[in-house]
Amino acid sequence: MGYIFLMSIAGSALFIGYLCWERILGKSVTQSLKYRALMIVMLVYTVPWIWIKGMYRTIIELFWPGEIATEARGLINVADIETNEIAYHTKEYRLLTLGMVIWFAIAVILLIIRTGKFVAKSHRFHALSIDCKDKNLEQTLKRLKEKVWYRRSPEIVWTRVDNETFTLGTIKPVIVLQKEYAEGDLYWILKHEMMHIVRMDLWVKLLLEFVCCLHWFNPLIYILNRKLRYLCETACDESVIRGCTEEECQTYISLLDRNKKCSGIRLSFGSASEGGSEEIYKRIALMKDKKHPRCGERIIAICVFSLLVFLDSLTSLAYPDVHHVKDAIVDAAKDSIDGGNFWTYNYAEEGYGIPVVDILYNEQFADNTGEIYPMDSMYEDSSCLEHDIVSGIVQIHKKSDDGSCVIETYEGTRCKECGIIWKGEFLYNITKIHCPHELLSEE
Repeated sequence: MGYIFLMSIAGSALFIGYLCWERILGKSVTQSLKYRALMIVMLVYTVPWIWIKGMYRTIIELFWPGEIATEARGLINVADIETNEIAYHTKEYRLLTLGMVIWFAIAVILLIIRTGKFVAKSHRFHALSIDCKDKNLEQTLKRLKEKVWYRRSPEIVWTRVDNETFTLGTIKPVIVLQKEYAEGDLYWILKHEMMHIVRMDLWVKLLLEFVCCLHWFNPLIYILNRKLRYLCETACDESVIRGCTEEECQTYISLLDRNKKCSGIRLSFGSASEGGSEEIYKRIALMKDKKHPRCGERIIAICVFSLLVFLDSLTSLAYPDVHHVKDAIVDAAKDSIDGGNFWTYNYAEEGYGIPVVDILYNEQFADNTGEIYPMDSMYEDSSCLEHDIVSGIVQIHKKSDDGSCVIETYEGTRCKECGIIWKGEFLYNITKIHCPHELLSEE
């Protein structure tokens, strides 16, 4: 559930950045470039940034090396842990599970409803379609396949009811062609639909539907949905008239103007225009006022959007680390051989700052330099007039009958002049399953 929220936050942040980018630098980019940028935003909603987290962590550690903080409260023998399932049923866990179930149920219901509506409309249109009998169809298709670099021949049918052209399907697209059109319009009608197929716009809309179902709780996703569908059409218009003469552009614009009142079909996974006459007017205005941004302006706009994507990718550092318990068990089991594993209790406040000290005596003092002394004196010697004190730890080794041992650790100080050792406050215990210590004589 946390991944979904982080994906939603990352996608929303990039989408807001896109809206600012479009408003400031929109005149410096084409409709196709805006469409591709919005596709990247949609992918951020779909794919979590966690795949790039490891690379960023490596780069950060190269420039700012340091110890990795941990929230663990001590070293434990993972190999011997036995966890009951009920241990995880905390209040927070139950609330998280409930939220995940609600989110998942609504997402699945929305996906089923949208898929069901599309399938029902698709069957209705197929049932009401008839073979296209246009005598210019075959010649027009041959000309278009060379023009748009499309090798396959899509299935083309006439519709009996709605005087609207659209494309259904992704793997085997079917162009449902309006039955009423002027002579010479067939080329432009088919070119627009074949451009949708070549540009894989139907796949983009399919992914968009999935994103809308996945992030149904995010209001920005519905703005993204409307904007991406509109840019899908304007970018397609731009591709249709690219390289055309003014006369050819005017022919295509006239075709859109004549059909603006018929644009009302909504298909989730199809290429039908959905905005009605208002959006058709906007598309016509864009084509009439078409601009050719300079190369430098486009490069600046691309660099700015790339910077936005990079900044958004830094949200990958917010994803939680995933620890594999199985691997931890294997490592702990390896450590347990020959008494290598241990537990600590009541350890020092600084966490894992446990000094590694060899156990040479049952009772010993280890100073900060690593020197070890037997505790042969525990009381002050009056012959030493001024003590030269060094800090360290006092360790008391206790071996059990079962072969294990416990090492009690205390704060300690020692006088370098007379050798007297003072034992301070208790710090922690270290328990080893198999005592590996070979103690020296303390005589």
